[in-house]
Amino acid sequence: MKYTKLLSDYVYNLKYDDLPKEVIEQVKHLTLQVLGASLAAYPTSQAQKAIEISKTQGGKPESTIVGDGCKIPATEAAFVNGTMADILDWEDCSWTGHPSAGSIPAALSVAEAKKLSGREYISSVVAGYEVYQRIAMSVQPSLARIAKVKSWGLVSWQIYSAVVPAAKLLNLSADKISQALGVALYQTAIPCNKHANPTIGKSDVYHYAHGFNARDGIFSAIIAESGIEGMYDALDGEDGYWAQVSDQVDWEWLTRDLGKKYLIMETLFKHWPANMWIQGPLDALDFLVKENNIDLSDIKEITLSPTTDMTMTFDAKGYHGALDAQFSVPYCFAVYLLDHEPKASWFSEDKLNDKKVLEIASKVKGAGPTVTPFQQFHEFWKGSFPLISVKILLKNGKEYKKELRFPKGHPRNMMTVEELKDRFVLQASSILEPDILYNLIENILNIENISDISEVTKLLHK
Repeated sequence: MKYTKLLSDYVYNLKYDDLPKEVIEQVKHLTLQVLGASLAAYPTSQAQKAIEISKTQGGKPESTIVGDGCKIPATEAAFVNGTMADILDWEDCSWTGHPSAGSIPAALSVAEAKKLSGREYISSVVAGYEVYQRIAMSVQPSLARIAKVKSWGLVSWQIYSAVVPAAKLLNLSADKISQALGVALYQTAIPCNKHANPTIGKSDVYHYAHGFNARDGIFSAIIAESGIEGMYDALDGEDGYWAQVSDQVDWEWLTRDLGKKYLIMETLFKHWPANMWIQGPLDALDFLVKENNIDLSDIKEITLSPTTDMTMTFDAKGYHGALDAQFSVPYCFAVYLLDHEPKASWFSEDKLNDKKVLEIASKVKGAGPTVTPFQQFHEFWKGSFPLISVKILLKNGKEYKKELRFPKGHPRNMMTVEELKDRFVLQASSILEPDILYNLIENILNIENISDISEVTKLLHK
C-alpha cells in the first residue's frame, strides 16, 4: 500500500496556479468565516482563558492572537485561535467536522511566522482540506460501532486538517510530509463523546480540542522537519490510522478524485451561531416570522419535525453552559425570537438561565421521528440535507408551516459574497473599528495579491 505516499506527493506538488478560481475564492470565504467566528468569540470567558494560558508559556513572538493582537509562538497562536474558531460553533462544517478550525488557524500562524504570501497560504489550506476530508471519509465507522461505543472520531481526524497546511508551508519534502502524517497519527485523540454528558451538561473541553489539534498539527510538521526515523506509511496497512478510530476502512476514499474534485467546495457555511443541524430549523423559523409578521407574544407553540438526537434539550432551570445551548433547538429558537439577528451574545452567561428565554424555549416541541447526527451526515455526504418542517401555532388558532431542506450556506444554497461580508461585519463590529474592519475584509478577499500574510494578521485586533 502506498496511500500515505500518494497523498504526500499530492501535497508537495500542489501549486497555486493549478487551482480552479472557485477553489481559490472558497478559501477566501472560509477565511472570512473562521476569522469572523473567532473575533465574535474573543470576548467570551473561554477565549480569555485560552489567551491567558498561552501568554504565560513564553517563547518567540511569531504569530498573532485573533482579537488580542499579542504575538506568541506559532504553535500557541494556533491553539488559541483554533479554540476561538469553535467556541460559538459558528465556523463552517465539512462532511466530517470542522477542518477550518484546524486549517485556517494553523496556516495563518505558520504563514505569519515564516512571512509567507497569500498564495502560499491558499495552497496550504486547499491541501489541508483535500487530504483531511479523504482521510476522514476513509475511516468512517459502521452504524453498528456508533451504536455500540457511542462515539465518533471528529476530533481524532481533526489534526490532519492542521498538519497538512503546516507541512506545506514549512516546504517539507514529500517524504517528510509522509512522516508529518505519521507524527500526527501519534497525536490523534481517542474517539470520544464524553464531553456530551446529558446529566451534568456538555463540557467546553470540546472547544479546546480544536485548539489542541491546530497546535499539535504544527508540532507534528515541525518534528518531521527536524528529522525522525521511519513513519512513512501512517495511513496504510492493518495497523494504519483507520484501525485506531474505526472498525472499517474504505481505501478507495483516500485518493478518490484527488486533484480532480475539490471536496473543499462541499462545505456548509453557518448562517447562525449554532450546531449545524439547527441551521435549517432556524432558517425555517426566520422565514415564517418575517413572512407572516409573527409577533412573539402571539405564539402558543412551535413544533419541529423530525428532531435530531441531542438537539431538543430543555431544562426549566436553565442550561449548564454555552455548548448545551448551541445544541438546543428550544434555546436557539428562543434567543432568535428575542433578537432576530445572529449574535455572539446568544450564548452569554446571563441568557443561559434567563427566565424569558426559558419561558419561550418551553413552547418548542418535537414531533415525528428522532434521527441521529450520524444518519444526517449520510445525507450531507450524498449532496443533500435532511428535510425539516417547522410549524408555528398562534394563540388565535392560526398555523403557519415551512418545510426546508437546504439552509442558507449549504453548497446548494450558498451565501453571496455580500452576504458573507455582511455577516462578518455582524460578527466583528464589536471588536474592530470600522476602518480596520473593512480594510480587513478587502485584504482577505484579495489575499492572493498579498506578499506577506502579516498584512492580514496585523488587522485582527483593535
